Amino acid sequence: MEKIVGMLIVVPWILSVLVFLSSNHRLRQFITFLSLPLLTGLSYIVWNSHLPIFIETPDWMETAVTVFDYLLLGYFLLQGVRFKNFLVFILVIFQVFLLTWALLILPHSETPSIYVDKLTVFFYFLVSIVGSIICIYATKYMEQEDLSRENRFVSVLLWFLGVMNFIVSVNNIEWFFALFETTTLASYVLIRFRWDEVSIKNALRALWMNQIGGVAILLSILFAVKYYGTFFFTDFLKLGIPTASMIPFGFLSISALVKGAQMPFHRWLLGAMVAPTPVSAILHSATMVKVAPYLILRLSPVIKGTLLAKLLIVTTGFVFVAAGLLALTQENFKRILAYSTISLLGLMMLTASIGSPVAVTASLLLILFHGIVKALLFLEAGIMEKEFNAKYIEDMRRLVERAPITVLFIVLGFMNMTLVPYGIFVAKWITLEEACNFLYHGAYIASVILITVGGVILTVLYFKVIGVISRKRGEFVSFKLEKLPLTYLLTTSTYLTLAILGSIFIAHLSTDFISPIVKEITHEIPMIEAKGLTLTTPYSKLFGWQIVGAILLLIIVPLLAYFIHFRADKIYEYTCGENLQLRIGTYDFVCISKLEPFVETISIAFFILTLILGGGLV
Repeated sequence: MEKIVGMLIVVPWILSVLVFLSSNHRLRQFITFLSLPLLTGLSYIVWNSHLPIFIETPDWMETAVTVFDYLLLGYFLLQGVRFKNFLVFILVIFQVFLLTWALLILPHSETPSIYVDKLTVFFYFLVSIVGSIICIYATKYMEQEDLSRENRFVSVLLWFLGVMNFIVSVNNIEWFFALFETTTLASYVLIRFRWDEVSIKNALRALWMNQIGGVAILLSILFAVKYYGTFFFTDFLKLGIPTASMIPFGFLSISALVKGAQMPFHRWLLGAMVAPTPVSAILHSATMVKVAPYLILRLSPVIKGTLLAKLLIVTTGFVFVAAGLLALTQENFKRILAYSTISLLGLMMLTASIGSPVAVTASLLLILFHGIVKALLFLEAGIMEKEFNAKYIEDMRRLVERAPITVLFIVLGFMNMTLVPYGIFVAKWITLEEACNFLYHGAYIASVILITVGGVILTVLYFKVIGVISRKRGEFVSFKLEKLPLTYLLTTSTYLTLAILGSIFIAHLSTDFISPIVKEITHEIPMIEAKGLTLTTPYSKLFGWQIVGAILLLIIVPLLAYFIHFRADKIYEYTCGENLQLRIGTYDFVCISKLEPFVETISIAFFILTLILGGGLV
């Protein structure tokens, strides 16, 4: 099994090299397509093995990781000097100092550096399926943008998949630091890909902000060695809820909040929108930001019920609401999707921080369905950009007249994000049910309020966009389906099919796939049952006929709406019967943007409280 796990890391890197060396576009497409069946098949083999497993690594790998750490930090230092960025430069110097200190005091340990359990394989599947499809889509996207650089772009995306599989496999936190910073490297390279002034500026912002997360991890190692004499995740889990110090877990949690682009560190993810659209898709859905909820899920058995967990619940819940509010002020479609990702990442970490079996189930469902649906929506954003030159909401008005297939996919994608009985709605629903069990704690009362308000705000956001893109002229009665490249149709259709089938079979998905993962994390089986297609929670039921009926209705209604024809003449008195043009628009939420400085100030305060009080620095 050790070889199969190794292949999940190495195969994407081999495919990356082959794509980079290939001079033929069709050959590059074929090699990239191989990533989907190969990685998915390997993930399935590991899932069906006897888990969890520890994997021993040779001594030379320890040396190799250490050398890689310094080389990587050296590269970051050169970027700071080259672009005269003081923050990058000083953070690298600080990391070199902390890393050297950590390496000098690390105790010898017999604990293996690689640990693979069902949570690890869950992320293997996410990376293998969602990530590989984005890479396939990217071959067509780059053909339309810059075919001469397609090999470099797609090879970096494939390499990124291997890095993500590696980071969720490590048990050694020093290795986790190396790979955490490697994901930072990948995002830096991808965001600056176009090499214009704006791309470089945003890439440098992503670099220094994520380096703060790296600093936090190194500090957590130093305190973990001081208080617990270990720096391995599995050793932490043996502690139970620690009585000595929460400082190491406080710093690890801060690194998760930074990587998850939680306010006030959200600007690095917003800045990533200047990169080619497949970069946005892969950062938001399958890699990079998903490290954040993964890390909180790893720590949840240790921090559950502590002050740190309660402060994380309030902090991420606040971001869930605030990011949704700020999304309402945006006109750029990709920035709307970016803010909604920041918002939902907050919800994923909130549910992971609660730590109960049902809450962890909700967190995993959110990660899974968000990965699929957000990839779909970003791919559609790329299609609108390349095929219809539409990037802003204003460009998308009456898009349904020109692109009914694209609009239908976007509408169904947004419905997947917010309406019953789709997976993300079900996850929010069971989270609210679970949080209501803990109303004797202030943090959980706040979580109920924040989840409810945040859910309403995101619903308003999504339907605002749906209203703009699906409205048609009163005299418009006939539709002509747009001709889309086959690669675009296949990739987006696959995501939509996965989201719909996952929602229809969510009961069995929760019990047969998610519950075994939850049992390994919490050592308890969540009280969720599947009877046919019916999902039964401790407090309610979602019947199979309701699920199927609602999904059919939500598919049929948008289709029928395209063929409904309304005509409205607006005539005012004293106008001699002239027909005045009727203009319909959506609400303008620009006034909310004035709240952004206050939102960032509050989020900074929550960050400080989480670290100082939750981490036990005082």
